[in-house]
Amino acid sequence: MTSDYTSTVDIARPAGDERTAEQWARAVWEDAPAPLRAFLRVGWRCLGLQTQPGPGRVLGWTVVSSEPGSVVLEAPSALVTTRNSVDVGSRVRWTTTVRFDRAPARALWALAAPIHAVVIPWRLREAAQRGSGWHRLVTTFQRRVGNPVLSRLPGQVLLETTGRTSGLPRRTPVGGRRTGDEFWLVSEFGTRSQYVRNLQADPRVRVRLRGRWHRGTAHVLPDDDAVARLKSLPRLNSAGVRTLGNNLLTVRVDLE
Repeated sequence: MTSDYTSTVDIARPAGDERTAEQWARAVWEDAPAPLRAFLRVGWRCLGLQTQPGPGRVLGWTVVSSEPGSVVLEAPSALVTTRNSVDVGSRVRWTTTVRFDRAPARALWALAAPIHAVVIPWRLREAAQRGSGWHRLVTTFQRRVGNPVLSRLPGQVLLETTGRTSGLPRRTPVGGRRTGDEFWLVSEFGTRSQYVRNLQADPRVRVRLRGRWHRGTAHVLPDDDAVARLKSLPRLNSAGVRTLGNNLLTVRVDLE
């Protein structure tokens, strides 16, 4: 589209990072501290941008197109036409284009542009750090301390997968909720989580609920709104996943 303002921020992609462009966009906006998210929503409202939560949205912005290497986000407004696009390759590139459709738009964007120029680079750097060192830090703690302790608690929900290399049972403490014959959970690191990789290789799993084991078939649901899904799951675990995770992914287990 023709634009009156264009900015591009480009950073190196961390080694081993597997996040899609949409997952990067979510890490930048949805993983931002709550006060910043609230501040952004107020600013967008001042520009007349209509953002609302729901599937197929990133912090209220509509996902116009999404491929592993590219995502385009838009939010309607009577004042401006605004587009954010994220492209992922060896580097991560965030491009914002703005077209002024009404007279007040230019003055309003003059106030917003300096904030935008600070927020996007900062959030991209934060997302990059949490995508590499943060993941190693959290998973090391879980593997060595958290999981061994939680697995011994009688009321802890456990997900048993089959090791994709070893073929041996692997048990992981998880949080989630049973709804009828379905068990729902959200992985904080998406397909980087070992148990997710295991169930992708072999979807036959077992889930321990209230001390009883149930067989089932696991399904990875990348199109499900994981942030919205967390709101329907146990609050304490959801808070931990939301705080520690940077690549949320919904998993559903169909119980037998």
